[in-house]
Amino acid sequence: IFESDSKDKTVKKLREWSRVELYTYSKLIELYPERTDRLAYGRNMLMDKAHLLLPDYIFIVDLDRFLTSVSSFLSNFQYDTNQWSVMTATAHNTYYDIWALRTLSDSVMNYDVWHRVSELETPPNNYCHQSVYDGIIGIHIKHIPIEHGLIEVRSAFNGAGLYKVNSTYNCKYDGGGYTCEHVPFHLCIREKNQARIFINPEFQVGSV
Repeated sequence: IFESDSKDKTVKKLREWSRVELYTYSKLIELYPERTDRLAYGRNMLMDKAHLLLPDYIFIVDLDRFLTSVSSFLSNFQYDTNQWSVMTATAHNTYYDIWALRTLSDSVMNYDVWHRVSELETPPNNYCHQSVYDGIIGIHIKHIPIEHGLIEVRSAFNGAGLYKVNSTYNCKYDGGGYTCEHVPFHLCIREKNQARIFINPEFQVGSV
């Protein structure tokens, strides 16, 4: 588990867990002021640690959103494991992680939504924040029915992702330029390792 800059009792609680390797940094924000850079640093560290264990799979989760069931997780393995490299989660209610999402389409959800919002809010555009948010991000925050089949994408996360380890080599997370750190990593594993990334509507997670 990687933790940084917590102001509550998170570290104390984590240290009570006997079977956890904990990497904690109390002042990482001073080295990496941008949240996306801190997330990339932590994810890269954990990925490197995981590679040393020589696993078949690496399971990456954001612990503040990881409320799921065994059957939900195991739904990833009802699909031919030769046909997928990464399975990412959906939600019990609405799919929220639009920032990490990049579809296979060349025109729909294949851009950084927050960069687009910023462009439209600032001169010479000066559009209202709420209308821009609703039109760029809110319109895509929808429920994905559990019976929907797998959705192949260029990038996704939504709080949890199961990775075949051979798809993760020679790529790094990068949050530079206030970009979602998952996107450069996923585009890299698609290009270098021919990874196939899916959203699995049966793999549902929620907030703790």
